[in-house]
This record gives sequence, structure tokens and C-alpha cells, in this order.
Amino acid sequence: MSESSASATGDGMVQMAYLHPHTVSHSWHESVMRLAAYDAVNNGRIVGTQGPYMISCSTGALVESRNLAVRRWLDETPHEWFWFIDTDMGFDADTVDRLVAAADPAERPVVGGLCFAAREMGADGMGGRRLKPVPTLYMPARDPHGQIGFTTRWEFPDNALVQVAGTGAACLLIHRTAAEKLRAQHGDTWFDPVKYPDGRWVSEDLSFCWRLSTLQIPLFVHTGVKTTHHKEVWIGAEDYTVPVDAPVPTPAPEPPAGAEPGPLKEVADA
Repeated sequence: MSESSASATGDGMVQMAYLHPHTVSHSWHESVMRLAAYDAVNNGRIVGTQGPYMISCSTGALVESRNLAVRRWLDETPHEWFWFIDTDMGFDADTVDRLVAAADPAERPVVGGLCFAAREMGADGMGGRRLKPVPTLYMPARDPHGQIGFTTRWEFPDNALVQVAGTGAACLLIHRTAAEKLRAQHGDTWFDPVKYPDGRWVSEDLSFCWRLSTLQIPLFVHTGVKTTHHKEVWIGAEDYTVPVDAPVPTPAPEPPAGAEPGPLKEVADA
């Protein structure tokens, strides 16, 4: 989207918001510092606002905190865009500019970055859990009973805008018109959970995506806007593969006949 297009539909500014439990990942902190420096010498979309919404989020208050952030943006600022970024994410300094450039108020009003969740696959037999990275790109699907829901899209093109039925809110850009349309139809319940037909609850971010679909508001993920997700993991032999460029050890020379073995030497970690 061009600067002239942005000015025609709003002030072009981006209200940043994040929820925190009083701690953040270092990768997130470093990414924010770099983004602020980059933004200050480029388009000033973030630093030109009165600062990000820093909302303390205790256990169980995720929905209320996300709704509060959106409500404050709409009611307290004229800013055109809203950007959620979770405090366990890492991202590039130009992430906001790339999301805004890819978005469009009418055709692509909600665009997310490429994020991955950690899905538990079961116990590892040693007190830990087996985890698998899962892209947060979701498409509509029906289960064996014919009920519709979300399913993971495992394959996707690189550096492309992919239209999806759902994604997470960990790195998500929203245009003002999309949030206002949801408010007019559903009230200030952007992230309130909804239920699947079988009674299971839908996560707050996918519930937001479902509300977008009720108004036919398109949702995209930009697979070129990459992130990292800080998670605690267990690693073991099942996760290890020998690197293709691993050096081949040089055999040690045979000691002379009758020589006593010398002391073992510690080998430093590579």
C-alpha cells in the first residue's frame, strides 16, 4: 500500500500493543529496540504515536486484555492500524513496515506474520513432553462427523501473501475499518471465545478470525514476514540428526608398542 493510499484512508500510524505477565523474552526486547530505531529513521509509524499499550495480563485474563487493547485504540486514538505483538516473539526491524506495505484497507485489512506454535505430541517417557512446531495458518475443514472447524495448513509458499481462515494474534496487523465493523456487528467482543458445534471452545485468536469471516473480512498471512517463538522444549536423541557438513574425525595415531596410555584430555564443546 502506498503512502498516498494510507493518507487517504487514515493517518497511516500504527498503534502497537502487547500483553505481558511482568516478564518478556530477551528476543522480544531486542527486536523491539531494533524496530524502534529502524522506525525512527524511516516512516515513524510506531514512534510517532504516544507509545505502545503495555497491558499487564494475568493468568485467565487474556481475552479481556486483548479486547481492552483494541477498545483503547478505537476510542482513544485516530490511528489507522493496530499491531499486536506477543512478548515471546522475535522479529525483524522492518516487520511493521512490511506488514503495512502488504496490507490494504479494503482488500487485505488484517495481515499476520509467519508464526509457529509448539504443539505437544505426547510424553517423552522421561518426565518431559515431545513438542512439534506448527505453522499458525489455518483453513476451514470438516471433521469425520461433518462439523466445520479449523485445520492446520502445513505447506505454504515462501515470501507470499496467503489467504487463510485463521491465524494467531502473536504478530497481527489490523486496519481500523475491520475492527469497527466487528464492533458494529458483535460489540466489543473481538476476542471473546466462541464454540465449535460440538461444544468445544475456540481459542481467542481463532474466535477473532471467525468473527472476521461472519462479515467476509479477508485475512492473510505474509509468509515472508518471519518470526521466532520462544518456548521451553525438551531435546533428545529423537531430535538429533547428523549435520550434512559435520567434519569427519581424524583417527588418532596408534601408540607405540608397550607405551602406557596418557591422561585423557577434555574436549571443549564446539
